[in-house]
Amino acid sequence: MFGELPLYRLQADTHAGNEPALATLAAARFTREGVRRSVCLHHGRRHDVALLSLLRPEREARSRPKAWELPTPRPVAG
Repeated sequence: MFGELPLYRLQADTHAGNEPALATLAAARFTREGVRRSVCLHHGRRHDVALLSLLRPEREARSRPKAWELPTPRPVAG
C-alpha cells in the first residue's frame, strides 16, 4: 500500500454512517481515530465525518507473515 513512496501516514475520512466505506477501510486495517462532528454540509444538513488512518509501521508489521503462516519445508527427494 505504501510501496516505494516516502509516506508515513495514510488518512481517510468518510461520512460516519457510510458502513460500506468503513468496512472497506477496516478490512484494509485502518484505525478509526475519531469523529469530526457536524463538519460536513450536504443537501442542507450537517453530517459527522469519521477519520481513519494507517501508519507505515503498522502496515509493515501486519504484512510480515507470522512463523505459523510460513510454508513448512519439505525434504528434497533424492
